[in-house]
Order: sequence, then structure tokens, then C-alpha cells
Amino acid sequence: MNLFKSNKASSSTASIKSAAESTIDLGPVTHEPVLTPPTSFEPVLNPPLDEEQKKKAQALMEHAESIMLPKEDEYYPNERSFLSEATMHRYLRARKWDLEAAKTMLENSIKWRRDFRPDQIDPESIRSEAETGKMYYNGYDKTGKPLWIMKPRNENSKDSDGQIKHVVFNLERGIRLMPPGVEKVSIVVDFKGSSIASTPSASTCKKFIDIFGNQYPERLGVAFFVNSPWFFLTTFKMVAPFMDPVTRNKIKFINDDSSKSNSPDVIRMEDCIDSNQIETSLGGKYNFSFDISTYWKALLEKTDTPVFQY
Repeated sequence: MNLFKSNKASSSTASIKSAAESTIDLGPVTHEPVLTPPTSFEPVLNPPLDEEQKKKAQALMEHAESIMLPKEDEYYPNERSFLSEATMHRYLRARKWDLEAAKTMLENSIKWRRDFRPDQIDPESIRSEAETGKMYYNGYDKTGKPLWIMKPRNENSKDSDGQIKHVVFNLERGIRLMPPGVEKVSIVVDFKGSSIASTPSASTCKKFIDIFGNQYPERLGVAFFVNSPWFFLTTFKMVAPFMDPVTRNKIKFINDDSSKSNSPDVIRMEDCIDSNQIETSLGGKYNFSFDISTYWKALLEKTDTPVFQY
């Protein structure tokens, strides 16, 4: 879906200029992604449940266990790990603690996961989608959420099913990159150099929103849209009505003059992410260039766990 062509840079040193024209040495280019959170992050913890919420969480767990696969089923360990206490809380929060609505939502997710097997996607089956660096993880925000980088200019596929499979693979891997106490990812979409041809269709965007909202509720922290072009804004207006208002409010636009804007939708990225976690191409200090071989090896070594506790 969202992409970037790998600048397989040499060991040359990059630099940026400040307003005073002074040069800041950023050191040699690295291909190594940041897949370990800094020690200084402060996670945003959910408030403790009150007694009524605890009862609803227990009721939802009992309902989930009543429809769970039998232990003899080969997918049972995966389903059991997905149906964690934290999952119950996320689905209830997503449905504003309406127990019946949360039951319906969870039932649909259980059925979807049995069919799609999102946690069993073979990395090699979607590696071709990942080759150009259109979508990858690199860095963490100030609250410990993994940064999911998307660069539409690097789109290399028109296969909608392949794009969605790649998205789901990344969602599952992003969850495994979360440190204890963190349940969400932050998305950074860099539209620099993108075109209408490289932007996913409205139908593909809608599928992405549907999967993210209905199969991965309460997993989005903030979505930063950097230098959004007019054609994306047109697509955004088409899909925005399908978005939950809470999700819509998590979308923030980053522009060069963000500091001068009075709109709550326009912010500075540095307010949420330390500059040493932001790539130089996005105005930060991490001098990173995407290389599929280096990235793929690092990602799989960090996240290749057969059964993961959600």
C-alpha cells in the first residue's frame, strides 16, 4: 500500500541546514531500523477498570471461551493467545463498554482470524510487497508506540489483495514490537514525491480502514500525514465518513508551517516523537536509508514468534 523507493546510500554523511545556515553533521547513513524502544519512553496507561467494567470484561471473556475452537484444533493455541484479557478490554473500549456490541465485534474478529490466519502469514508470500520500502517499522514515539512508516511514492503493486495482506502482516508484526504497557502503533505517512498513480485506490483505503477499525480496535495511537497532496485529500474526504469519530481525531497533519497553525489537526511531529527517532528525510536526526535485506532480517529476528500473547 504506502511506499518509498530504497535509497541504497553509501556510507556518505548526510547533513541538514538550520535557518542560520549552519550545518549539522548527522553521521553515516545506516540501513538498520530502530526496532527496540528507548529506555526513556512513558507509556500512556489505560485507567483501571471500575467494578461494572470488570464484570463486563469477565462476561465477554466467558462468551469468547464459549465459542473458542476445541483444544484439538491446530489453530487453538493462536486463538487462545488472541483472546487475552487485554483483548477483551480493547473490544469493550472500542464499543464504549456496550457488552452486546463488543460480543458481536469480537465474534466477527474470531471468524475473520480463523479464515485469514493473520498471525500465520508467510513472510516470503508478501516480501515482494515490502521490497521498495513502502511500508516498514522504524523508531518509537515518546510513549513507546512503534512508528509504522508509509511512503506512497514507493508503491510497487496494483494487487489489492496483496496490499491488504501486506498491511495485515505489518499490523501483526507491529503488535510484537510493542514494549510492555503499550498497545498501539503510530503511523507516519510521508507523501513526498507521491502521485495519483502511486496512491492506493479509495476501495483499498476503505478495506484498510475496515480491517484496522474492526479487526484491530484500539491499536491506532496517532496517524501523522506529512505534506498531504490534493489528490490524497480528495480520497480522504471519500473515506472519512466511514471512519469512527475517535479514529478520525487521531489523524494529524504535519506541514512545514505546523507551528503557525491554530488547527488541532495540524501539529509538529517533534511534539510526539524525539528527533533521534525521526528519519532525516522527515526532518529528524536518524540518518536512515531503507534496504530490504537488512530490514527484513532485523524484523523477522525481532518478531518471528509462532504464538504471541496479545
